[in-house]
Amino acid sequence: MARKFESVKDISDAKDLWKISVKVKEKWTNVKDGKESTELLVVDEKGDDISVFIPNELHQKFEKDIPISVNNTYTMQNFQVTKNDDQFKTSSHDYKLRFNGGTLVKDVNVHQIPDAVTKLKPFSEIVNQNFREDLLYDIVGLVDQIGYSQSMSGTRKVQVNLTLRDLSNIPIACTLWENYAAKFFNVQNQAKGDPIIVLMKYAKIRKEGKWPLTISNTWSTTKLFINEEVPEIVEFKKSLIAGIESGTVDRFAETPSQMMSQSYGSSQYTPQQIFMHNSEIMPLRKIVQLPQETKCVTIVNTIKVKPTKYGWYYLTCFKCPKQCFGEAPPYKCGDQHETQTEILRYKLDVEVGDGQAKATFVFWDRECEHLIGKSALVLRSEMLADGIHDPLDYPEDIDLIAGKTLAVKVKWQPKWKTGSVIQINQADDFINEITSQFPPTDVPQGLVKAVAKKLAIEDISTAESVPPNIFEVEAEVETPSKRSSNDLTSTSQDAEVEDLIGEKASSTKLLKVGGKAAGKKGLKIPKKEK
Repeated sequence: MARKFESVKDISDAKDLWKISVKVKEKWTNVKDGKESTELLVVDEKGDDISVFIPNELHQKFEKDIPISVNNTYTMQNFQVTKNDDQFKTSSHDYKLRFNGGTLVKDVNVHQIPDAVTKLKPFSEIVNQNFREDLLYDIVGLVDQIGYSQSMSGTRKVQVNLTLRDLSNIPIACTLWENYAAKFFNVQNQAKGDPIIVLMKYAKIRKEGKWPLTISNTWSTTKLFINEEVPEIVEFKKSLIAGIESGTVDRFAETPSQMMSQSYGSSQYTPQQIFMHNSEIMPLRKIVQLPQETKCVTIVNTIKVKPTKYGWYYLTCFKCPKQCFGEAPPYKCGDQHETQTEILRYKLDVEVGDGQAKATFVFWDRECEHLIGKSALVLRSEMLADGIHDPLDYPEDIDLIAGKTLAVKVKWQPKWKTGSVIQINQADDFINEITSQFPPTDVPQGLVKAVAKKLAIEDISTAESVPPNIFEVEAEVETPSKRSSNDLTSTSQDAEVEDLIGEKASSTKLLKVGGKAAGKKGLKIPKKEK
């Protein structure tokens, strides 16, 4: 009786006479002491993979006589099965296969095996220590900051230290070494301020210890793609565009000036000018009377956080900007992406006022994190430690949002009588400057023309609606309020909240996304109609 095909996941060292049908996913050629050997990563029709080693004495046979190529399918049988004890593993399988003189390879491209799906490691899992240091992972992220660099070999190795962010706005340190760093420098020189998206396949992750938690390349196994038209980067770009347009992807720098220097080179624009760009300055009493959606800059006092039936946070997808649902992982968004870990975002309805005028503004994740002083993830962890699981149980820390005097850039939504916060600033001088530009009640209000003329920055903000009966607004006349100190700017975030908030208003500014990099098309973000 002929031997039947078996599944890759069932392979063990209980026998060596295994017969499998597989597709070659990856191939590496190694040279040690002048001798060449080959390593493969093969995957079966169920998506399970295993590492394969072809020693030097068989290298010639399987390079020339029976060549093995990436993306081809084969029947393979008869191996030496050993424990997978590699220092850095390309497969999580407990075992690996070694070709010997009795190994049979045949049936080239007879089997119908789909391409393996890249399993990108969410940054949220990495920061939560959900990884193995001996296992290599695929990661993708946008370069947020560039730290220490050594572009020429000498007393130190060629290297570049980066901060990457994923679509959940989680930053992680990344170091590229030697040829990988050289490739980055080459792309950086051509990018000329355009965003740089990095895809690393088979990257290693080092836990925090003497050095911070860091992603880096291996000596030769890691495959690096930068701003290239590979499916993972193309998909990341699409999700990045969606996140920017909906406001859920935050800016990729700590301050506007940092982003300007990163994305535009030297800039003559101040954070205050950027804050006011393409907005109307007016007091709250005027804003609440607006008949159309309008971006405004105003001064408000935060009075109190208003509880809603949805609680103080929501879950978001790691792959796209939408909200996730579910009682336990995997959580699913509206596009059915599965998220294995909790990615939490603040969303708070805040009553604000200026004199007798009052309104409800929606404060999103970045604003809340700055005002409260800790992330939603950290605050929820503290609540869980106290035995509290219900999002309707608002932590005391939330009260820190009340009693602030803020300059606020907001998109007013008259349909729902609420404002969606885009950016905030607490600097006294800036608050005074804004207040001084409030018009008399009998003078029509226009755009900040001087600022609008000077700025040549594309506005990519959007503001979608929030369903009725969630927000209320009270309005009428009075004067600007007291000032407070401490400079603070941020941009808003959101998720698509089905049956809750639809899509949110807001803007992620200053990410220059047009142009070309590394000979490929740059990231094009369509300008929204105003």
